[in-house]
Amino acid sequence: MTTKLIPTESLVQFYKRTGQDIPSELLQESGKAHFNVRETLTTTRKTPFNRRDYFKICLSQTPVKASGTLLYNDQEIPLNQCCMIFTNPAVPTSIEVNVPFNRFYCLFNAPFIEGCIPSDIQHACPLFNPSLLPVIPLTKEERQRISTYFMQMQVLQDTDYPFKWDMIRNLLQLLIHEGIRLQQNHETPASLVRDRLVNDFFALLNKQFPVDSPESPLKLLTPAHFAGLLHVHVNHLNSVVKKHTNKTTREIIHERVITEAKTLLRNTNWNISEIAYALGFEYPSHFNKYFKQFTTQTPLEFRMGRKTVISGKLS
Repeated sequence: MTTKLIPTESLVQFYKRTGQDIPSELLQESGKAHFNVRETLTTTRKTPFNRRDYFKICLSQTPVKASGTLLYNDQEIPLNQCCMIFTNPAVPTSIEVNVPFNRFYCLFNAPFIEGCIPSDIQHACPLFNPSLLPVIPLTKEERQRISTYFMQMQVLQDTDYPFKWDMIRNLLQLLIHEGIRLQQNHETPASLVRDRLVNDFFALLNKQFPVDSPESPLKLLTPAHFAGLLHVHVNHLNSVVKKHTNKTTREIIHERVITEAKTLLRNTNWNISEIAYALGFEYPSHFNKYFKQFTTQTPLEFRMGRKTVISGKLS
């Protein structure tokens, strides 16, 4: 039986797809830290709809109306003004550009920022938390300020200064904090959780995703599962999570599982049974009931509805 996997673009594949030279460190050994920043003119095109094994932050600089669309998991987000875009590796993403526009982007892998971003900051940033909106609109003044961070990183990248990567990491953290702060002006922000138990819970939850194969199903599906690994009573975990997030542990788990279910239904050719098993359901009928409880549709209805929408747009 052939293992079914969701496509995940690597850094090497990204450089090949965009016609760039592959950095030598990516060819020499796996797991080595990598960072790159560029200013480009984005031409009319559509990028592949898949996951990535790297993080990416974009700054669109040209305020063109109806300049494109970001397909982000199950959302279609218009790109019609200056904005920052935070790409989470676990979320299938594609950008369709209708007219050319200028942009900065920086991309980097997990080893580059390992140990640099506290878990509470990660929970509040769309770069790490897939439940947050990835697009943050910018005013002219905000765009000018943030573009200076990209330009500084670009200058540093081309120098021989021995500690340039440390300076770039500091600028990268400024970008992340800017995104969190500015998002408060547009969306209800994710609170910065300072409780270690809650942060450890989210770390365990997010570690399970993305689900890449029906042969590697989810294992942690209930508050009791998480409480056991965190060595606390389940009631204590529920109480602390509720206090800091205003949601129950079970609600948070359900939201994440449903989000992943929609991703698999939309972006794979796995049948409903395979998706059910991948998400930890022993019987497909249980998954059907569970999915309909939270979405008012069966998994098949959701999948066919998405196909109808896509077909209508292409016709």
